[in-house]
Amino acid sequence: MDDLSYEILAALRLGSVPSAGLRQFAVGREQELAELEQQLAYVAQGKSAVKFVSGDFGAGKSFFCALVRECAFEKGFAASTVVISPDSPLAKLDVVVGRTFDGLRLPQKRTACALSDLLEKWLFDLTKCVAKLEGLNVSDPKALPRLSSLVLAKVDEDLSSVHGLDASFANAIKAYMQAKVRRDHRLASDALGWLKGSSNLAISRKHQLGVRGELSPLAALNFVKGLLCILQASGAKGLVWVIDEVETVQRLPIPRQRENSYESLRVLVDQVAENALPGLLLIVTGTPKLFEDPRYGIPSYQALTDRIRQIEFPDGRQSMRQPLLTLRGFDFDRLIRVGKKIRDVHARAHSWQPEQRLTDGHIDHLAEAAVSAFGGHVERTPRIFLREVVHLCDMLHEHPNLPADEYFKNDAVLTARLSAPGSRYTVPSDSSPAAT
Repeated sequence: MDDLSYEILAALRLGSVPSAGLRQFAVGREQELAELEQQLAYVAQGKSAVKFVSGDFGAGKSFFCALVRECAFEKGFAASTVVISPDSPLAKLDVVVGRTFDGLRLPQKRTACALSDLLEKWLFDLTKCVAKLEGLNVSDPKALPRLSSLVLAKVDEDLSSVHGLDASFANAIKAYMQAKVRRDHRLASDALGWLKGSSNLAISRKHQLGVRGELSPLAALNFVKGLLCILQASGAKGLVWVIDEVETVQRLPIPRQRENSYESLRVLVDQVAENALPGLLLIVTGTPKLFEDPRYGIPSYQALTDRIRQIEFPDGRQSMRQPLLTLRGFDFDRLIRVGKKIRDVHARAHSWQPEQRLTDGHIDHLAEAAVSAFGGHVERTPRIFLREVVHLCDMLHEHPNLPADEYFKNDAVLTARLSAPGSRYTVPSDSSPAAT
């Protein structure tokens, strides 16, 4: 059994984007991914870059961002995704940055917050380095006080190189380091919570950490600089930071709220342009309306519009190198190609040959039915279509005598099933007709 292929199928059965293995079935994004890989190579040199990604619902923005994130992990980057919402308003950079810390993922820890893992690796590496330079034995209890003092001094030295870094950030990091050495789990938890933007810490606990209040908006970007510094000191190439679903800003009722949100993006873009956030690849996603609506979208804020304006030829072609990257939706050919790739994934996961039972003609037929079920809108079908391909492969693998033609014998029933994906496809026996 191929464990990665099995993991991909498990996610697709639930209609979710797999957390790994996306390259196994990605089609039609070769040019876009090549451009982002160039951006990653540029950022790995200590630079910063930004890419706005526009795509309608169903165009695959989430999948594309997940694909870029997987590529980033392979190249040694960390990643974090923040979804803009009423709880994470773009106008409040302090909140967004706190969510960024909470959403931090590392190549070796992709499904849960990896902030503590990052700090512990940094602490471990610093301790080894300092012990070697000073000729101290890390296993000697008598050397521990001096070693701890020298390590904290090294933390100060590294963070002091970050221009404009708030003292509270450095204090929280040092408090975490000290807490880990002393095995004070509560203090370590408080330090992590404060870095993630927690507002529930008592004043006495903040005093113990050496911090004041929560993350302030003015200091927010400097906290990102601190995170980038720690990542690079720990051997990471940098950070891919995805700010997702920015179209949410359009629904804010008060113009000033929208202006503040777009101003936050403008500040971020300028910081990137100045390479003030070394090691950062910022990706901002939204629907086409966000980039086109002159009243509520980005065009309503001229300072930001000027920075991401792009040109387009009359035939619709654009340069991938421009700040704004437009994702075209699925077409029928792409839908079929990805269906066949998923069939191949199933073959690797379960060590069989599904193409002998679920033929290319069957996949074509299923794709036609799925598109018909969604009124001809190909871009709305991938999630349901791919889940159906997986289910069909499952059925045929579990029931060796079941002919795939049974599933396709009634187009009206098939189309109705695909348009109501909550219904079930059942098989009374290996030899009996399929029922819906």
